Amino acid sequence: MKTRSPFLIVLIVLTSLSIIVPPDVMAQAGQKAGQIARAIPDVAIARGAEQLPAPVKALVDWGDVVRTGDGGRARVALDDGSVLNVGSSSSLTVTQHNAAAQQTQIELTYGRVRSQVVKQSKPNAKFEIHTAVGVAGVVGTDFFLGYLNGLFQIVVYDGHVRFCNLDGMCVDVLAGQLATIRNGHQAPDPPTQATPSELTDAANATSVNTTFAGVEPVHHINPWWIVGLTVIVAVPAIVIPVATRGSHPPPQAPQGLTVGLPN
Repeated sequence: MKTRSPFLIVLIVLTSLSIIVPPDVMAQAGQKAGQIARAIPDVAIARGAEQLPAPVKALVDWGDVVRTGDGGRARVALDDGSVLNVGSSSSLTVTQHNAAAQQTQIELTYGRVRSQVVKQSKPNAKFEIHTAVGVAGVVGTDFFLGYLNGLFQIVVYDGHVRFCNLDGMCVDVLAGQLATIRNGHQAPDPPTQATPSELTDAANATSVNTTFAGVEPVHHINPWWIVGLTVIVAVPAIVIPVATRGSHPPPQAPQGLTVGLPN
C-alpha cells in the first residue's frame, strides 16, 4: 500500500477548505473593523471562545461580539468613520465591516445602539443592522435602534432609514420619526413623529458621555446664582428694620405715674 506524501495531504485539505469555506469568510479571520473609542465599565469583547477586556483603543475585529453589562456602555469607532454607541445591557456582533467597499453588517442580539453612519457612496454600498425580527439599512444617517422583548424600534435623528421585517416589508423612516416592528412577519408600524421626550430618551439610553456607575455627577454652581441669593437674603435684613423704625408706638408711662403737661 502506497503512503501519500505530507505535501499531497496538505494540498487536499486546503482544496477542501476552499470549497467548504468561501474565500471572503477565510479572509475575515482577525480582520480589523475598528476600536473602542470610549467605555464605561462593564464592557467586554467576545472573540471566539475568548472573553477580552474592552478598554479604550481595544481593537474590534470582524466577528467580535461587544457586550455591555447593566452599567456599561461603549463607543465603537469603525474604520470608515462611522460610530456605534452601545447602550447598557446590550450585545452586538460586527459581522462585517469593509471600509474600502463600504460593506457593513451588524447583528444586534439585544439591547440598544445609536449609529452615526458616514455617507455611503460606493456602488452597492450597504450599512445594515440586523435583529431576529428585521433589519435597518442606511446610506448615511444618525439613528437609534432598540431591540428588547421582541420589539424592534427605530428613532431617526438625521437622514432616512429603510426599516424592514424578515419578509421584506419595509417603511422609510425620516428624521424626527420613529417606527416599530412587532413581529418578524408582521408589517412595520407606519412611522410617526417622535415626541421631544422620545428623542431625548433614545439619545440618553446610548450616550457614553455619562457618569460612571456609582459616581454622582458634580453640579457646578453659576456664580450669578450666589449673587442673587446674597441679594435675596441681605435686602430684607436691611429694608425691614428701616421700614419699621418709625412705626413703633410711643413709650408708655409706668403705672402709678402721671405724665405732666405744660401749662
